Amino acid sequence: MHKSILNRWLRIIMLLYFGALSGGEILHAVEPQQAKVPEIWRPGERKWPDWLEETAKRLEKAKNANAPGAEIEFLHSRASELLERAKASRDNYFRFDRFIAATNAILEASDRIVWSRKIEHAPQEQDFWGAGLFLPGCYFRVRQADFFASLIEEKNAEQYVTWTKSFYQQARGAFDAREYQRSKLLADASWFVVLAMECIAQATVQMPDTSIIK
Repeated sequence: MHKSILNRWLRIIMLLYFGALSGGEILHAVEPQQAKVPEIWRPGERKWPDWLEETAKRLEKAKNANAPGAEIEFLHSRASELLERAKASRDNYFRFDRFIAATNAILEASDRIVWSRKIEHAPQEQDFWGAGLFLPGCYFRVRQADFFASLIEEKNAEQYVTWTKSFYQQARGAFDAREYQRSKLLADASWFVVLAMECIAQATVQMPDTSIIK
């Protein structure tokens, strides 16, 4: 009897042992491969000129769209200048990236202004929530424009502030007129101009030595 019980326990132990081995093999077989770590982008590599090329094409397309207006002229002029600053910063990855981001933010604002002109001036009830929820956050974003203007130290800094506030006020007016699609597009334009200012500030401000911050 004792021998029978012992044999039974031995069989159980062997089954558990070989089951663990086979289970480990299965887990090993289905174990996902680790993602390949992307290569570091360095100045002068192919992807940098690609970014310049794509942004330059976008700027040229915007200029050829023949959308007159003082605000469009200002935005396209600033985008051209920022693109040139990006070209001159290719030896510094961070500055290059920030100037490219600023250029595209300005072009996003330009697109929103052009689109807002194409929308019929009529009530658009279906977009009430989109504009209504975005405008309060945009208000606080616009309040940051003066701060970034004080950092970028450009001759056009105050024009950035003037236009971003103008776009926001136009967005408020469109919202009050229940033109909610136009309101959202104009608010977007205001938001993107402030984003451009933030990117310029990041590219130009000399950052303090973080090692001395307590």
